[in-house]
Parts: sequence; C-alpha cells; structure tokens
Amino acid sequence: MSKAGEKVYEEIRDWILDGSFPPGMQIIEEDLARQCNVSRTPVREAIQRLQGERFIERDRQRSYVRIWPTDAMEDVFATRSMIEPYIAERAAARIDADQLAALEACNEDYRQALSAEIPDYTRVNSCNSRFHSLLLEAARSEVLELLIQRVLMIPNVQQNLRHYDAEHLARSLQDHVELVEALRARNGVWARSIAHSHIQRARQIFFENQ
Repeated sequence: MSKAGEKVYEEIRDWILDGSFPPGMQIIEEDLARQCNVSRTPVREAIQRLQGERFIERDRQRSYVRIWPTDAMEDVFATRSMIEPYIAERAAARIDADQLAALEACNEDYRQALSAEIPDYTRVNSCNSRFHSLLLEAARSEVLELLIQRVLMIPNVQQNLRHYDAEHLARSLQDHVELVEALRARNGVWARSIAHSHIQRARQIFFENQ
C-alpha cells in the first residue's frame, strides 16, 4: 500500500471506530478523496484493505460501513470474557514496578477527568484504552496481543463507553483500581475475577442500549 493509501486507511478506520462513520453509512470514493485531499487511487486502496478487515462491506451497488449483528456482538463479549481475565491473571505473575506505577498514574488521570467540574469524557475514554493496553503489555504475550487487539478493533466495542453514564464510569474506574491491587498482590485468581466481572458489566450495559 502507498503512503497516501496508508494515511487514508488510518483516517477512515479511526472515523469508523469513533462513530464518525456510523454502521450502514455509504462509503463514496469521490467524497473521501475530497475529504482527505487525495486522489481516488489511495482511497480505493484504503477501502480494499478495510473490506479485507471487515470494517467495510460491499454489495452490488455500494460500499458501506459494516453493521455488526447482535449475535456477532454476543460472540465478541464471550471471546473477551475468556481472553481478558486470562490476560489479567497472566499479568499478575509478570508485572513489574514500573508497569504498576503506570497503571496507577492512568487511574489517577481517569479520576481527575471524571471528577472535573465538566467531566472530560474524551480523556476518560483515552485513559480506559491506555489502561487496558498497559495491562496487555504486562501480560507479555504476543499471541494474546494479536488476539485481543483484533477483537477490540470492532467499532461497537470502541464506542461502548458512549453508553456509560457517570455512575457506570465511576464503577469502571473502581474495577481498574481493584485490579491494580490484585496485580500488586500477585494474586492471579483475584485479578481474573475482577476482569471477568468488568467484561460482564460492559456486556450488560451494551445490550441494554441496543
């Protein structure tokens, strides 16, 4: 893929993940070329790659942002409930002091963003993503990294925090705080339990808002 195609690919993917391009939205090459200030060739390259990664689908008449059905999302949360607790358990045996400190700093940043006079939800979302990335890094498994990153790249998962109210976000932060305690204690069973309930709560909130 050309450099221009790579740049357009990243832009379109980010727009899909953050909800700027919602499920079912038609993808028109001419419009994207104008929006990205490029010719249609890199746009076409990007769309082909996004089709291969199932962000975009095409029928006989048009290309559009993929609509993930309910049963697919059931599979997503079932997969997460198997993988992410194991990531937490594995991290408990491998995490170092610097990684614990980074997780604690992430939680503090989350707390400040949420408790501001006007809560900064964009920052909260960033802190949440960073926390889970740090946890995955602490697990030290290339295989798990490949598996979970693909699951988390499904747009519905990226947008799930949009359904959280202040109470849900505060509870999610408390899960993160307790998970750090479990990791510091090197207690894999405890870490696994917290991660499992965290995913189940996310699942419940997601389907309540469908």
